[in-house]
Parts: sequence; C-alpha cells; structure tokens
Amino acid sequence: MIANDADIEQESGRRERRANGPAAVPRLFGEVRRADERLVSLVQERPVATLLAVAAVGYLIGRVVTRLS
Repeated sequence: MIANDADIEQESGRRERRANGPAAVPRLFGEVRRADERLVSLVQERPVATLLAVAAVGYLIGRVVTRLS
C-alpha cells in the first residue's frame, strides 16, 4: 500500500487528538460551566420569556414525538 501525504497528515492529526484528549477535559468543563452561567443569567434577567420559550420547545417536541408514534 502506498501512503500519500494526505494519509500521513491524517494519521499525525489523529495522534495529536489522542494525545490532547485528556487535556481537553478541563477545557470542556470550563465551556460547560460558562454555558451554565449564561443560562442562569438569562433566566434571572428574563424569567417569563425563558418560561415561554421552554414551553414552546416542549410543545414542539411533544408534537414531533406523537407524530412518530
């Protein structure tokens, strides 16, 4: 089998991702924490609008699920 430059670059990229995997976990936790803080601040600033948006999403999900059954 002949390996070209693209194959070699792909393999090295895979190795780098595997090596950086454990280091990405704290970064992921930081992103989740920031998203949670934004969500909490949105609910505190606009509770009624947030409630209506969540109710609308729940209604749409319910409609989709009942159509699939």
